[in-house]
Amino acid sequence: MSSDNEFDRIVQALAEKAVFFADTKAWDPMHMKLTFFLAGARSSNEEDHRSRQLHDWKARLLAARAAGDAAADTTLQAELGALVLAELRNRGDALEHLIQAFPLLTESAAAAQPPEEAEFYYADVFAFVTEYLSPMVRRRINGSSATWCPRWWAHPEAGARLSALWLAWEQLRQEPGAAMSTWWLHHADPHLRVLMDPDMGPFAACSPKDGHTAYPFDPLPLEPYDASQDPLL
Repeated sequence: MSSDNEFDRIVQALAEKAVFFADTKAWDPMHMKLTFFLAGARSSNEEDHRSRQLHDWKARLLAARAAGDAAADTTLQAELGALVLAELRNRGDALEHLIQAFPLLTESAAAAQPPEEAEFYYADVFAFVTEYLSPMVRRRINGSSATWCPRWWAHPEAGARLSALWLAWEQLRQEPGAAMSTWWLHHADPHLRVLMDPDMGPFAACSPKDGHTAYPFDPLPLEPYDASQDPLL
């Protein structure tokens, strides 16, 4: 038996398509298929009722769009989804008939399903720097050719760069082939060049021996934005 999660994904995919095609020529065959599905072969009166219900749904959707209602698509998508979901839950054969009528729905639903989150090897950026980066990266950090700050986390730019480096490593470590070479060449090397630059890097005022400076660099100077002085306006 299909789970509610599977029903929800399929219903969402169908309702999204209905909203998208409502004002196109593709709506006519979709309307017919939806009518037969919602009627469930119960009676011709039920088919007439469902057909009028769908006509009304489309009319309200297009009218709301024309009126500039930004929530129209979302609201009407949810309304149609509720009708389809109710039919799926009330009829044991409904899912089979729905897939027969809309065979691409299963692919759309699978694409809409969020991927499982991969488990991180390191709990956070601090563990990554302490347990991997620091033992792995060894340089002559003499303050002239390269530098480093033992309190790297006190530098906002360094924290941001090393966090990005950690997240890239976590993603690429799971990919085959040259993924880790890509991490070194296109992630680690550029970030480390900036971080360890003794003149222009964020650690330039610090010392690998004396530690974090008591006088860190100031943030970039800014002035309040004035639209009247914007040359692009």
